[in-house]
Amino acid sequence: MRISIRHNSNYLIELDQLQVNGRKALGGYAFTFILKGKRAPIEPSVTILNLSLSLSTANQERLIASSIPSSTQLIQCAQHPNSEQLSFEVLFTKEQINSLEEYRQEKDLQLSFGLRAITSSSGQVWPSFDINEVTIQRESWLSALRDAGFRQTILFEVPLPEMDKELDLLVSKAQEFIETGHYKDAVMQCRHIIEAIESVRGDRKLSGAANEKAHGNGRKDMTSIERMLSLREQIKNVCQLGAHGSESFTRSQAKAVLGMTLALLAEPTVGFSCSEIGQEAKESE
Repeated sequence: MRISIRHNSNYLIELDQLQVNGRKALGGYAFTFILKGKRAPIEPSVTILNLSLSLSTANQERLIASSIPSSTQLIQCAQHPNSEQLSFEVLFTKEQINSLEEYRQEKDLQLSFGLRAITSSSGQVWPSFDINEVTIQRESWLSALRDAGFRQTILFEVPLPEMDKELDLLVSKAQEFIETGHYKDAVMQCRHIIEAIESVRGDRKLSGAANEKAHGNGRKDMTSIERMLSLREQIKNVCQLGAHGSESFTRSQAKAVLGMTLALLAEPTVGFSCSEIGQEAKESE
């Protein structure tokens, strides 16, 4: 990566290092793009104003953010060289992050950075604009996503109940496998999540019986809870392929299985709940 600010064709600042940080924000996810480099000596002095950064997908195919202001809006360049660091903070919505993840898949994040500024010296004012392709390493981007709290929504807006550390680890692992392209392993984690649900609720036998009923003559007489239990069993059967056989899964399939698993996790009649339904299931077992 190399992107610069110039005054009348003279290089003032050249930035060749990138750091991406994430932090939690209300209603979205905050990310700070930090550009680092060197400030060149110049005589007479030059003032840099109105710095902003635009983000697009690679080759400027799709705009992500048109103008992110720098936290530093005035830089004075003089005859002594110095290091330089510019920070640009932006708030992304869930939809934007999901779109970025669909674009990125399991790879590094490829973006186009456009750096704009106004330079002024001895009564002359010049616009500065430079654009370059930037690669954000997958590990750096995933770390920023975690710090921004993205994994707490697990790609889907499902209100999850309180989970113990072991289950939370399974869910995080499934998400990590999707992010890194290990889709079959992600599906297998979903099976472990469902088995954890069954263990807490104690309704594994009820689930199996409901699924048998769904494929027999008693299907039309099934209750809504029996149908939900059968659905859970069917998802577990899909997850079985994550552990056995040569079947593979695509990214969208793994996301679909994880989404259905988490939806069941949040649904009281077949997921985690302290309701009477859960207690009845344990007693029936």
